[in-house]
Amino acid sequence: MESSTPSPASPKTVGLTLTDKLFVLLLLLTLVGVAWVGRHSFNEGLKTETAKRNGEAWLNVLKAVHANRNNSDAKSEACAKTSGEGQPAHNWGACYEALKQTPELARLTNPYQGGPLGLIEACVAGDLSTSGALVIKRVDPNPPGSATPVNVVNFSNDTTLEISRVLQVKVCDRGGYTISIGEVEF
Repeated sequence: MESSTPSPASPKTVGLTLTDKLFVLLLLLTLVGVAWVGRHSFNEGLKTETAKRNGEAWLNVLKAVHANRNNSDAKSEACAKTSGEGQPAHNWGACYEALKQTPELARLTNPYQGGPLGLIEACVAGDLSTSGALVIKRVDPNPPGSATPVNVVNFSNDTTLEISRVLQVKVCDRGGYTISIGEVEF
């Protein structure tokens, strides 16, 4: 005789178990985290691109000013190559202040700090106070036969503008690292 014992029927569950609910919660938190990181990265990228555009605006203005530096009607400008008879030579400090007031450059702001765009001597990696700042250096040629053909130095406010020089325009990114924009003869 065969006795058959009925096997216990597994209970039918309706809905999600506790582990299912925890998994769905973890999945939702992960999606929110990815969206937040993506938005933050996008905003930081926009700030970096704005800093680059600021450097490009300075480069374009310096190119335009250089094209007019030798004209006779440009002698009254603070960035002219030569000054009038008996007047002191134009210097970088006065030229920089005059350039900051031009419509193209007066509206520029530091995208990271929100204030006006500042000119600094050098970007410092890890120093967040240099983020978004502008760096303009002059490239002076060394004598022939030197180990390095050029010497890259900072402008001082009293540097005269009588000699044409090559200028390097750079900006600092979020971490204080240098982003080269370009060079222009000035």
